[in-house]
Amino acid sequence: MVGAGLLFLLGFGDDLVRLNSQRKLQAQIGIVIVSYCLGLRLDTLPSFSGTPVHLPWGLSLPLTVLWLTGWTNAMNLIDGLDGLATGIAMIGMAFLAVLGPEHGMAWGICGAAAGFLCFNFPRARMFLGDGGAYLLGFLFGALALMDSAGRGVPFLVTALAVPLLDTIFAFGRRAWRGLPVMKGDAEHVHHQLRALGWNGTTAVLALHGITVLSGMVAWWALHLPGGGWLGLVWVTLAAGGGLGYILHRPAVAPEVQNSSAKPASSSVVGSDTVSSSST
Repeated sequence: MVGAGLLFLLGFGDDLVRLNSQRKLQAQIGIVIVSYCLGLRLDTLPSFSGTPVHLPWGLSLPLTVLWLTGWTNAMNLIDGLDGLATGIAMIGMAFLAVLGPEHGMAWGICGAAAGFLCFNFPRARMFLGDGGAYLLGFLFGALALMDSAGRGVPFLVTALAVPLLDTIFAFGRRAWRGLPVMKGDAEHVHHQLRALGWNGTTAVLALHGITVLSGMVAWWALHLPGGGWLGLVWVTLAAGGGLGYILHRPAVAPEVQNSSAKPASSSVVGSDTVSSSST
């Protein structure tokens, strides 16, 4: 709760006054390290043999930082169309809640996301902003770490393949072009779908549907040998191929980028974009 609260305040501050992207990343890492010191750690992973692998702190600390900051930014990056990130949060939390009683908090977050979605679905009247997206992303990463056998890690990676792969593509794309990885662009998967001629609602529902399918694969893989890693393999091959095809199409036209990256403060209520779509 300390980490979630601090990250919400960081994102909310960015919503009020645009903060430097590098300073935000440094602040995120600092908050995650505080959470690590308070006991929130990625120190156990499942194995194909069925015996959990316990990680030394030298691996646990950097993996925890990568895991929690990764999900914090993944939910922020996918929050580019009305209802997209909120719906993914609702679906993902519902799947995460079935892992075990220690994930019961996920049901509450799922219900909160469902209630918020009524106002955030196109045409939206309320928006998550960076504060809401940071909060949901961190909570996903934190709740996944509560499984004593580490099954939450492959389960969450499989179930939320859409925001995760979109983030990997975004950071890889920017690094390949020699740009700062935290520098915003308008070439995320939802922008590419819009560039193909899809309207905002159709793109949102399609990505929600893919999240439901990947969640079902994660649940199926959980009951197979390998602690859930097989589901990650299948979803990565399928979703990676699809996203790779979309993201390797010609770049989005400048006029599409300008309209897609418009901040919420300058857009009309009910538009298909929000401020975090340019992050």
